[in-house]
Parts: sequence; C-alpha cells; structure tokens
Amino acid sequence: MFPTFSSLINYIFGTDFSWPIPTFGIFVTLAFVLSYLVFKSEFVRKEKRGEFKAFEEHVQWDAKAISFLFLGYGLLGFLIGYKGIGALLNLEAFSHNPLRFIFSAQGNWIAGLALALVSCVLTGILYRKLIFGKNTTETRNVRPKELLPAMLLWAGVTGFIGSKVFNVFEDGHLHHSHSIFEILHVSGLTFWGGLFFGAASYLYIGMRKGMGWRHLADVGSLGMLVAYGVGRIGCHLSGDGDWGIVNTVEKPFSLLPDWMWSFRFPHNVIGQGEHISGCEGKYCYILPNGVFPTSFYEAFVILLVFAVLWKIKERIKTPGRLFVIYLFITGTERFLIEFIRVNYKFKVFGLYLSEAQLVGFFMVLLAFLLGGYLKNNHYLSNR
Repeated sequence: MFPTFSSLINYIFGTDFSWPIPTFGIFVTLAFVLSYLVFKSEFVRKEKRGEFKAFEEHVQWDAKAISFLFLGYGLLGFLIGYKGIGALLNLEAFSHNPLRFIFSAQGNWIAGLALALVSCVLTGILYRKLIFGKNTTETRNVRPKELLPAMLLWAGVTGFIGSKVFNVFEDGHLHHSHSIFEILHVSGLTFWGGLFFGAASYLYIGMRKGMGWRHLADVGSLGMLVAYGVGRIGCHLSGDGDWGIVNTVEKPFSLLPDWMWSFRFPHNVIGQGEHISGCEGKYCYILPNGVFPTSFYEAFVILLVFAVLWKIKERIKTPGRLFVIYLFITGTERFLIEFIRVNYKFKVFGLYLSEAQLVGFFMVLLAFLLGGYLKNNHYLSNR
C-alpha cells in the first residue's frame, strides 16, 4: 500500500524521495476538484436550460463589511505563512507528524505576519474603488455558478465535521482510546456524516438564492458520486481500514488478479496486522490474512454508475429523478457491501446491521417514497 503520496509516485516511476503528504489526503483533494468540475458543468447546463436563473445581489460596503474583508484575507495570509512556510522551514517536525504540526502552536510568526500584511495590502488595492469610493452599495448580477466556491467550501467544512461526528459514533471506542490528533486524522472519516452535513449546507445556500431543491439534488448526485468513487480509491491505495472480512474462498476466475479477490494490505496507513520483517519506519504492518478489498469494489461500482448517469442525464427530464436513482443505487450498494466489510454492528429488531446499512436502508426507502411523489406529481401536472 501507499500511505504517503511519495510512496505511490516512487512505485510508479521508480523514483526515491520522501514526501510526508498522505495519499488519502491527495485523493480527498482530487475528489473535491473533480466534483467541483462536475458541479460547475451541471450548473452551466441548467442555467442554459432555464432551470437555474441569475439573481441580483446587493452588498453594503460599510465599515463593518470592509473590516471583515481585511480580517478574512489577513487571517488567510497569516495561516499560510505561519503554517505553510513554517512547515518548509521546519520540515523535520512536519514530516514526523504532519497533523500534529498543523494543530500545534508550531509555526513561523515572521512569515505569518509578513503574508498577513501582504494580503491586506493586496486586498486594499483590489477593492480600492469600493473602500475609497463614494458609493458604498454594490449591486451586481450573480450567475448561479458563481456561488459554487462558497457552496462547496461550506459543504467541505461542514462535511468534514459531520464525517468526524459519524466516525466517532461508528467506532464506539474512538472517543476514549485515541488522542484528539488521532480523532482528527483524515483517514478516520465516515462518508455518510460528510454527505449529510455537506448536503445540508449546499441545499441551504442554493435554496436561499431561489434554486429548486430538486435541481440542486440532481446536480449534487453526480458530484457526490464522483467524489465518493475517487475518495474510495484513496481509501484502497492508502489501506485506511475500509477493507472487508477475511476471505478464504477460492478465487472464482483465474484471470482475476489476486489482489482484487483477497488482499493483505501491506504497509497500511493505520498500522494494523503483523510487522513486516526487515521493514523500518512508520508503515511496516501487513494483515495476517487476505481480506475482501471492498474499497476497490466500491470505487469501481460508484464510478461506473457515475459514467452511465453522466451519459444518460439529458434523457432524464423530470427534476429530482436523477437524485432518486442516486439514492437507490448508493443505498443498495452500501447495504450489500457491508455484509463483507469489517464494521461495528448494531442490534436492530433482532438483526445485526452496521451504521452504513441502516443509512443505506433509509436511502432506499427514501428513493421509493420520493420516486412515488415525483411520479404522482408528474401525473397530476399532466391531467
């Protein structure tokens, strides 16, 4: 496995260098970038079809608004200088434990204050007409796609919080057997928490600006599919524990590579299993027995579904129907994959089901209810 991105690059290109950035973190970033491109493409398409409309926005540039503008950009510049440049100047401490460095008081004050000052000066130059002009009210016509950076930023922030809340709930021992740094570690994320919290922020911002929830949900379905699929690739490559139960069943097809059927996840990022003889360093463990590589299965299925829906999206005319398909497929996929995954199970009406299976069941149920509502609504509107 490839716990750091440099280990993946070294494996592919035969190079030999060390870069402490986690592979999972790189793929989470890639998932955000690709999902943003999907969101942007769909927002533009829906605007052309008249389903999303531009709106007027009035901004009052009073002393309070200008102060927050400078404060925001100044703080951003300070953090980049304090932590970013601080990490480069103290690479040994950052490489040893990147997360602990980020959440510690370590950094470079001079670089932080210098970049904060530069950010404030550039802000003053860029917004000089509004700051020093006589007209303190700005009215502009906003296209829906211009909201995307703010929408996805808030979805990302709230999604991260939600994923950690669900992760602590899913792992009953996490809150008292791990430190705060381990709880905050990016590999310990639960997709469902990120989905619900992030989707709530996204829908709230969009609906406040007059966008229909059904159209927003359709766009979000495609965006979340690509984000989920790419994120699962990161899970598999880093070996973050999202694997299945021990698989001792004989491989059904000889052409199928062994790692696709049963895999031991050597050098996994969570240090689980037995020590690899002769290995030195942080990531030197391998599972004692081969397990189902369920993160790979999920990545394959979800990205295949995304490709099919992307191809046929123009044929789906009823707003909200794409979202129904997303709910049904994603809920069914996760409910079934959990039978061969390692996860904590809850006893529900005599059955032992994981958190993901419970969520998957309600997603499928919601798909049927919403599908019936859309069908009935469409029938009534055409009478």
